[in-house]
Amino acid sequence: MYWVRKKVIGGSSIPYTVNEILEWKKEGVKRILVLPEDWEIEESWGDKEYYLSTLKSHGFKYLHVPIPDGGIPTDSQFITIMRWLLSEKEGNLVHCIGGLGRTGTILASYLILIEGLDASSAIDEVRSVRPGAVGSYEQEMFLLRVEGMRKDWLRNIYSNF
Repeated sequence: MYWVRKKVIGGSSIPYTVNEILEWKKEGVKRILVLPEDWEIEESWGDKEYYLSTLKSHGFKYLHVPIPDGGIPTDSQFITIMRWLLSEKEGNLVHCIGGLGRTGTILASYLILIEGLDASSAIDEVRSVRPGAVGSYEQEMFLLRVEGMRKDWLRNIYSNF
C-alpha cells in the first residue's frame, strides 16, 4: 500500500491474503473503498461476500463501488465515493486490482477537489508514490473534467451531506 497523504488517504492493489489486510491495519487504515467488479474480487478471493466479510471482521468500514478495469466512475458513483471518503478524514484506503488506474483516478480526483490541484499536478503527485497510476486516456480526461467542474462537483458532493 502507499499513502498519497500520510494516514489520510492512500491506495493499494487488492490483497490476496489476510496478512496483507492486517498490514493495512498496522499502517493506520480504517476504511476501504473497494473498486473492482464482483468477478475480479471472486478471482482473488473466490467469493465477493467472503472478501467483504473478511474486511468487516477485521474492523474495517468499507464501501464497494464497482468500476470496470480501465474505466471511470459514473457521476452518481463519483459523488457517492467522494461523500464517503470525506465523511471521515483519516485512514482511507482505495483499491482496485493493481492499485493503478481506477485507484489512481480516485486519489487524483480527491487531490483536485480537496486540495485544489490541477489535473496534471494531481496525477504527478499520485505517480510520485505509485508510478504508472492513472492508466487510461479516459481516466485522464475524467480528471480534466473534475478539474474543470470542481466547484460544481463540490456543490453536489456537499449538498445534503
